[in-house]
Amino acid sequence: MIENNSFFPIGVVERDTGIGRDTLRVWERRYGFPRPVRNPKGERCYPEDQLRRLQRTRRLLDRGMRPGKLLPLSEDALDELEASLLPEGSEQLNKTVEAVLDAIRTADAGQVEALLRRQYEKRGMREFVLETVIPLLQAVGERWISGRLQIFQEHFLSEQLIRFLNSEIAILQKNAGRPLVLLATLPGEEHTLGLLMLAAMLSSSGVSIINLGGEVPMDQIGSAVKQFQADAVGITFSGAYPYQTIRPHLNELRELIADDVAIWTGGEGVRTLRKLPTGVTKFTSLEKLPASVEVQNVLPPPGKASGAI
Repeated sequence: MIENNSFFPIGVVERDTGIGRDTLRVWERRYGFPRPVRNPKGERCYPEDQLRRLQRTRRLLDRGMRPGKLLPLSEDALDELEASLLPEGSEQLNKTVEAVLDAIRTADAGQVEALLRRQYEKRGMREFVLETVIPLLQAVGERWISGRLQIFQEHFLSEQLIRFLNSEIAILQKNAGRPLVLLATLPGEEHTLGLLMLAAMLSSSGVSIINLGGEVPMDQIGSAVKQFQADAVGITFSGAYPYQTIRPHLNELRELIADDVAIWTGGEGVRTLRKLPTGVTKFTSLEKLPASVEVQNVLPPPGKASGAI
């Protein structure tokens, strides 16, 4: 019988881990973990140590790991796996990243914004994303994996970055032109920070973007392409997205969208994906995006595109 606060109902576990309750039930049947107990009403409740391990599992899923590999592991094996993911010299961070991390720990939003502003004005959008935002997110991820940074602190930084990037993207978009790229994630993909960084990189190249955000139904993406006469669609997949469904979903999206509209995809989830549908281009990292409006090189040939470049 559950009588204390060391047990959590499935709704709380879903909220605090970002792992859906249907997924939790599948893992329970398939892998024998998690192992909930039942309250007097017969409802699943999870001990605190299982909640913490599920949060740890989610961090590793975000790094591209698969549940079939993670869930059977012992705590010691998880420790070794996490240690192996930390790059050599990961503690040698530049002063800006260290300063931002200190500001996160003290919840100093003003200082975070000031530090980001300084780097942005010094570097411009493209280099700011590549040399400040990405290293900062990597540092936060490493600390999250090792338990040195809490979930609310990671969320705090994400919100500061989202606010800052959206503000600067809006300014850049005032002078943007063709091509026009529509950005979205598919249903089930809640991670949108990568999508926002893609929007920032494209904006720095003078490319017009329309960012629909996360979990957009495919038919709505198709309708938006027609309404806005988009030249390309950008879709990102995190490591937490079910890998086996990515190719079928890209095929389905390809069938919904006219052949003369390119589809770009990226993110940890597609890093190892092979045999892409015709008309789908994969970028394995933001660094591989062209530095100028040479993005037209991955658009359909002139005369087939849905809008002038």
